[in-house]
Amino acid sequence: MNSFFNLVIYVLEQLLLVAPRDHVYAAAVGYAYDPVPNIPQYIRPKYASFPQHASMPNAHIQNNTIRLRPQAAGLPYRSSFDYVRAAKHWKANLEETIKVLELLATDTSTVDVEVGNGITLAKLAKKELRPGLENRMVIATSHMFPSGDERRIRIIATLMIMYFVFDGDLAEIDNSQLSDLRDDFFSRFDGPRARRSERAPSALQTHLDETVAGIYEEDAAGGNGGHEMLEALRGAFRCVHPEGNFPTVDSYLAFRRLNVGARFVIAAAKFTIKSNVDVSDARFARFLSLIGDHLGLVNDLASYEKEARALSTGETKDMINIVAVMHNLMSLPSAKAAKAAAFSYLLQVETWIMEEIEQLAAWEKLKDEEWWFLEAVFLSATGNTFFCMTSSRYGGEAAKIN
Repeated sequence: MNSFFNLVIYVLEQLLLVAPRDHVYAAAVGYAYDPVPNIPQYIRPKYASFPQHASMPNAHIQNNTIRLRPQAAGLPYRSSFDYVRAAKHWKANLEETIKVLELLATDTSTVDVEVGNGITLAKLAKKELRPGLENRMVIATSHMFPSGDERRIRIIATLMIMYFVFDGDLAEIDNSQLSDLRDDFFSRFDGPRARRSERAPSALQTHLDETVAGIYEEDAAGGNGGHEMLEALRGAFRCVHPEGNFPTVDSYLAFRRLNVGARFVIAAAKFTIKSNVDVSDARFARFLSLIGDHLGLVNDLASYEKEARALSTGETKDMINIVAVMHNLMSLPSAKAAKAAAFSYLLQVETWIMEEIEQLAAWEKLKDEEWWFLEAVFLSATGNTFFCMTSSRYGGEAAKIN
């Protein structure tokens, strides 16, 4: 009886999450993790959607995405942003992710490369290929960059896997083989102008070359977000962990914007809609900075419990997380109180984002392409929130929808 009741609840959640006409495009949600399960009574978000100031909808968003309704489905979606979309081409994302992981697991250029504690890159890739991949990191692409057509989704999927390979602690490991692999990866970003080894490329290297060639072709067809993704990846691995505590929340967020890869996220969002908008335009500086803060805050809230366990067991020596920063700076009595404070700050950032959008509408004469760019970036932020909630990465099996 209990299992039947759970099945009914699960089916209802899936039905309520998307409109009936979109069920054919929707991926099933297998996990629902609540990063802030005990929200104080005084915190009550006022939901807001992205205001439509463009004269017409964006064709890429309209044709390649479906609308998600996490609140209607009863999911613990901790945000005041009521505008979430998912990619119709999520199967292409999954297929591409599996392909790249299989190449990493078997390629001659990676099989013996150690990434720490005796674990090779091949073993790491094989671990990621275990059952349940569709509920782990792979869904980040489908939710954060939903507006891309199938080819652009596949390109982003490949870059996201390589980002994962060289991200975080791996980027700081003193390993000449790993460094050589990273250098080889970056050297391929130059496309036709890239220096070529006299040796025949491996299967992985060939696939990376094809991916970069695809970026050049897609940018030639429309937009310049592809090149900006590559440039963002070059800079993403130069971010080192700071020494000591952060003196202010602002100083932490300034670091986190770099650490969370906000530049890459913004470039990839731009790439999905074939945009030529100048990301360095001063009019968009505050909006994009706040989006970077949002990405970091959401990820920190989702990962806090996992990081706290790693710290208590000695798996890590420090915790770089907004919850810990607020706990320290505000001398709060408990992690629960610090979580509530961090969530409150997230809602404040969301309020600032909405205010900034209205300021742009009131004082700047933006073109449709510029509004579409802002919308695509906004969807990356809400998609990241949905990903953190529905990925097994943070909540583990305890968050599985039975």
